[in-house]
Amino acid sequence: MKNKKKKGHNLNKKQSPDINLTPQHQFEKPTEPIKRDVEIPKSITVGDLAQKVAVKSPELIKVMMGMGVMATINQSLDQDTATLIVEEMGHTAISKADDSEESILKTEPLNQEKLESRAPIVTIMGHVDHGKTSLLDYIRKTKIVTSEAGGITQHIGAYRVKTNKNIMITFLDTPGHAAFSAMRARGAQITDIIVLVVAADDGVMPQTEEAVEHAQASKVPIIVAINKIDKENADPEKIQNELSKKNVIPEEWGGETIFTKISALTGEGVDNLLDSISLQAEILELKAPKDGPATGTVIESSLDKGRGPIATILIKEGTLHKKDFILVGKEFGRVRAMYDEFNNEILSVTPGCPAVITGLSATPNVGDQLMSTIDEKKIKEIASMRESKQKEIEMQAKQKNFSIDAFNASNTSKKKRIENFLIKTDVQGSCEAITTSLQKIENEDVGLEIIYSGVGGITESDVNLAQTSNAKIIGFNVRADSKARQIIESNQLDLKYFSVIYDLMDSVKQQLSGLLEPDIKEEIIGIAEVKDVFRSSKFGAIAGSMVIEGIVQKEQPIRVLRDNTVIYEGELESLRRFKDDVKEVKSGTECGIGVKNYNDIKNGDQIEVFKRIEIKRSI
Repeated sequence: MKNKKKKGHNLNKKQSPDINLTPQHQFEKPTEPIKRDVEIPKSITVGDLAQKVAVKSPELIKVMMGMGVMATINQSLDQDTATLIVEEMGHTAISKADDSEESILKTEPLNQEKLESRAPIVTIMGHVDHGKTSLLDYIRKTKIVTSEAGGITQHIGAYRVKTNKNIMITFLDTPGHAAFSAMRARGAQITDIIVLVVAADDGVMPQTEEAVEHAQASKVPIIVAINKIDKENADPEKIQNELSKKNVIPEEWGGETIFTKISALTGEGVDNLLDSISLQAEILELKAPKDGPATGTVIESSLDKGRGPIATILIKEGTLHKKDFILVGKEFGRVRAMYDEFNNEILSVTPGCPAVITGLSATPNVGDQLMSTIDEKKIKEIASMRESKQKEIEMQAKQKNFSIDAFNASNTSKKKRIENFLIKTDVQGSCEAITTSLQKIENEDVGLEIIYSGVGGITESDVNLAQTSNAKIIGFNVRADSKARQIIESNQLDLKYFSVIYDLMDSVKQQLSGLLEPDIKEEIIGIAEVKDVFRSSKFGAIAGSMVIEGIVQKEQPIRVLRDNTVIYEGELESLRRFKDDVKEVKSGTECGIGVKNYNDIKNGDQIEVFKRIEIKRSI
């Protein structure tokens, strides 16, 4: 037992030096804050910035609030704001430039010797019903006019034709309706020559002027085609005078613009027009490299049930081959198949030629640029970069700076009534035109919100979204599938189909007008003058009066005037002619009037009877 005690005693002795060493291993608090070099990209979320400066997100948000910046953990900050926050916290901010798309997709500089002549790209522009589609129809010798609803070209199309002199010309047909302004502007940017169609019997109209402005802004030469010269009331000189005011001066007047007189109906002068286009193309010396990766522009896109996302493209440079990897806006893919304007499958597309392609990840936007390469990795990298940028832009647009003043203002002001809409169209161009036009509808009391717009038929998910957001569904040249129709019928959702943009716009305006509260207009219908005042135990003061103007009706509101000043507003309690209760008394007749809850009526006062009329308001 003694030995055991000794052992225990020895153990205690061994441990004692360790106890004395512990104070030397304790952590000391830093005397100065740690300064960091923080790399800041073009945009960064609050959460990511907190990690970079090594603080918790709530702490960073607190610092930001002190600086007057209100943002949540997932919101994006721009580079300048993030730099200020980092410097406020005592760190050094280093601006980081994003890898540009150009650096990822390095292309060889163009060799001028390898450039080859290409077909001119001609855009036909003009006012609604001035004969653009009829002209193109005559040139192509096919009947596409009958397929256009209401005589309006609903979306842009590209077609190639060969003239009598074996010269290829690519035509773009743009809609003439006011809603398609953006499409016409885009058509002017990708074209070489603009053919401005003006009806000889109608003259220069708003869309004609707009087309001239687009052409002049893009510095694209104009050829004026004065159409409908076969009509009796045609006046070509009037059009020349009107256009000269817009700085479009004919060649015979010393200007630079070619004017040709045509009839799209009979074909008169159309060959001269094509010769003029060929001549203008020769002057422009249009050339492009045929070899190398292709670049181009999306003219139209849609969602095909059998083929998936399809896009009509126009090649600007290089050659696009089947199975090439392509980047179109933020969409990417591999060319699965290509078709010409006659729906024949083709293997390659050269500069100045249109084609329909399949194989994209989703429907691209009209006007998106197309690039081709053999490197799939690069394409996917840029597509993801563009998609993340787009999401950041959308998030920043949705962020609303909150302030007490703004909150109070929103509470005190009259609440605006908003109608939600979900829009599905057949093609991207129509979708863009409709949403742009609807967003231009402005009113102080009512407004609209487009919760979703897209291309393709109306599906079950579209209807569910419309139901949860209490939105009205609009289908433009598309229909709802069977499952979607079942949900619409069972829940009595609002669904309307349209094929003409005029009708769609009118319908939406009508629906919004229905939400407007009517204006109240007051109309004085009669005036009675008090001649004497009697006292009644039942009604109090009774005014013996003479109706001097109009008619006095018992059911209408009244005002009591003394020296032309309103002293009381209310209603009549009694209206009598001799001892009989009457509903109305006409001008030049005596009557007894009892004013409800008012006894201070005197001789010489006037009792004004008025009617409130509701007037419907419209947008």
